[in-house]
Amino acid sequence: MTETTSGNHVRPRSKSRPARPSDSVRSATRLIETADALLASTDSEVEVVGVQAEAESLQPMLVRASAGTGKTYRLTARLLKILLQGAAPETILATTFTRKAAGEILDRVLITLAQAADEHDDQALQKLRQQVGIPTLPRHLCLQLFDKILGNIHRLRICTLDSLFAQLARSFPLELGLPPTWRLTDEIEEVWLRERAVDNVISLLDPGEMVTMLSMLGKGDANRSIARELLWVVEAAYAISRQSVDDAWNKLAAPKAPERDEMNRAVDALRQVTPRQKRLLTKLRSLAEQLEAQDFATLDKDTLISNIAAARRSRANVRYYNSDFDEQCNAAFDTLYAAVRTHVLSLLVAQNEATGTILASYDHHVSELKQSARVMSFDDVTACLARQAASLDPRVLENRLDGAIDHVLLDEFQDTSPAQWQVLRPLAARCVSSDAESDPNSSSRDDWQVKRSFFCVGDTKQAIYGWRGGVAEIFNAVADQIEGISEDEQNTSFRSSPVVIDFVNQAFKNLARHPMAEVNGDETEKSTHEALAIRRFVKDFPHHIAHQQSLPGFVRFQTCRTAAGDRSDKDLTCFEDAASLVSRINALAPGITIGILTRTNRAVAQLIYLLERIGVDVSQEGGNPLTDSAAVEVVLSALMMSEHPGDGRWKFHVQSTALGQLPGFGGDFVRELMEDRGLSETIEFLAGVLAPTCDQRDTLRLKQLTRLAMNYQPAAAPRLRDFVRMVREKRVERPRAAAVRVMTIHQAKGLEFDAVILPQFDGQLTRQSGQCVARFEQLGEPPVAMTRYLNHKSWHFLPAPWQRAFGDQAAAAMNEALCLMYVAMTRAKQALHVIMQPAAKAVFDVRTPAALLYHALQCHEDPTQASQTLYESGDPNWFQSDLDQQSDSATTAGSSNRETTIKFRQLPQDPRRNWAPG
Repeated sequence: MTETTSGNHVRPRSKSRPARPSDSVRSATRLIETADALLASTDSEVEVVGVQAEAESLQPMLVRASAGTGKTYRLTARLLKILLQGAAPETILATTFTRKAAGEILDRVLITLAQAADEHDDQALQKLRQQVGIPTLPRHLCLQLFDKILGNIHRLRICTLDSLFAQLARSFPLELGLPPTWRLTDEIEEVWLRERAVDNVISLLDPGEMVTMLSMLGKGDANRSIARELLWVVEAAYAISRQSVDDAWNKLAAPKAPERDEMNRAVDALRQVTPRQKRLLTKLRSLAEQLEAQDFATLDKDTLISNIAAARRSRANVRYYNSDFDEQCNAAFDTLYAAVRTHVLSLLVAQNEATGTILASYDHHVSELKQSARVMSFDDVTACLARQAASLDPRVLENRLDGAIDHVLLDEFQDTSPAQWQVLRPLAARCVSSDAESDPNSSSRDDWQVKRSFFCVGDTKQAIYGWRGGVAEIFNAVADQIEGISEDEQNTSFRSSPVVIDFVNQAFKNLARHPMAEVNGDETEKSTHEALAIRRFVKDFPHHIAHQQSLPGFVRFQTCRTAAGDRSDKDLTCFEDAASLVSRINALAPGITIGILTRTNRAVAQLIYLLERIGVDVSQEGGNPLTDSAAVEVVLSALMMSEHPGDGRWKFHVQSTALGQLPGFGGDFVRELMEDRGLSETIEFLAGVLAPTCDQRDTLRLKQLTRLAMNYQPAAAPRLRDFVRMVREKRVERPRAAAVRVMTIHQAKGLEFDAVILPQFDGQLTRQSGQCVARFEQLGEPPVAMTRYLNHKSWHFLPAPWQRAFGDQAAAAMNEALCLMYVAMTRAKQALHVIMQPAAKAVFDVRTPAALLYHALQCHEDPTQASQTLYESGDPNWFQSDLDQQSDSATTAGSSNRETTIKFRQLPQDPRRNWAPG
């Protein structure tokens, strides 16, 4: 819940921890009794207050809301305004990206109205008046609206986009060609269907076609298995390819190769030139031999070839090791470059052709499998709707949804994908069109009843779902695609202390200080597009202001201890230091919330294990596979022992546990148990044997394994190993009511913590480049052309439009990396700790988030030193105000200053390998 001060400014209510949905439900339950009593005193219908005065406030609106500035508050205010003006609940659509966020919006609407309806709570009514901008809002109207929403809560659409699209698809099954009584799949079932479809594709290829296809997919390299190669292609390209036009993979063409006579003349010219430098002479002779033999496979990676391209762009002489070639080589160089370019692009064209053929065949087979199984994924639903959205009759849509959608409110708009926007855009366009044009029956209603509105809120600085299809640029394009829309900005943070906000401002306004942000002007270079992306981010970054100027805070950027060994050993040392820091803060101020945010799920599991070893009560968010429990691994080994009795690995793993002590235990024992009791009861029995030797954490995971088996059994696959594989891949949450929570940065989106620890800021800044690139003519529309990825050192071979497409993708990846940094740092309310590994070199110009911070903050300390504070600001004892004021101040001061170091001795990197009963 939040409070308001004036206008759109919000102030978070003072609290020691964030409110959970259960708190909201209990509050609403208590207030419903009061509301029912008040409702009995009036029988009047819902009044419409200040309709004419509020008409302007419902104009189409786009809000750019920075982190912690009251985005949900603003959206809730808009929703309440619409309801207070008399709109029927079924005419409103509010969408967001998670069920948790949707639940929070509904909670806020109900509790705000219930509190305002309480005759003993004048302050709540005044807050609501300020929030919706209606100074004369009467209390009884809040009560009536509260009762109206409760009576029609099933018709109020506050939901996720996936839920909305599923509802739309179920309303038009015949028009979309969906199978009857279809259901949604989960991610595990999707993997199985994908593998079966690939197997079907392979089964239709004869050996000759298989070798040819594999060679084309690998640009002549056929080292990988055909199944692995096809799965890799499908995972990399199918999602975006299915949205493109039919011939998208055939849009790239290779230029015509030089004639043979022309190449022979170039060979002769290269051999006749005799430069003084021996190195140049040797290189010319080598080029002549390769060109004569047409050995282009090695030439395409030659530095001289890229130098030729750079020289032609800059109209300079071709250079090699800082030496210029004679101008009489120019014609031969041009022929050589043209031949290599044709070779490179011909291979890419063949690869595109094979990829398009494979994806078309895969689409056919996977669609057949899903039709026969009557299943659909959320991506399937979105793709179907995107193709048909423009042709759906609005009147038919109104009838099948049991009401017209007159008001659209979109949350987290920066994460919208082109396909999702294709579905939402007709709804948005209808809500900004004139009533007379769009509703022939508008004359039969009052003006206030037919008023429509469109509202979207988001922040392009928090666009971290590009890997899932989100395109932040769509947010910027809304103003051009939605008629009459107004824009507003919110940059006053009601979450973070001034110390944290100043750190955020200083960091992101000075990112261009890193050498990586230097622009060389060559658009064929990937680094140029990345540098431009950094500079655009800095230019567009608004100045943040902290509303709570008196809120204490602290920021520290430091290195961890030195660790010998490989990357995993260094990561573990950094995690140990993070766990030690969390333990100290938690011991000194148990009531504050601490969030440890990582970039990978593997790091989440490691940190939870470390924290539990030193006695910190911790909650895991987002979920990890159950195999983070050693006890679960033992049960899975017992199942695999039954599936593969000849494989001694499983028996060796199980025999030293409580299961191995059972009389006659072995593969036959488990197999007979499966035949008699089934999968779920077998797992329940095995878990029951192990549970007495397990701690609380492993016991919980065994219970979750049993529930997973119960849910799996009705639609079980014929092979037991399919269940084992599902357990190893499916993420299951292990929630606890704990002050310390560990999660990935993506899972922390929308959350806040008193203190945030970032122990994984020294990994690669950008994720690996996608394996396909799409060209778009207009944002929000399907791709007009597709190609497989080409190494950035070969971009100069591409035509100019494709160079821009590749550059746009590189810039988008860099922008997403910066957004991930911003989201991580702005989760902190009062304290932020960034812990990095000691750098290898003092110059520290590597491509990592930590290096960006180091240069942006102009740190002077040596980053190669262990346990070194690189930057510090604020009060280290920021949490003192949250401690018990009655405690001995001297003791408190002494506790806050002591240095407690948690010792980790012989800490295994993989706790599962060291599990033993007792």
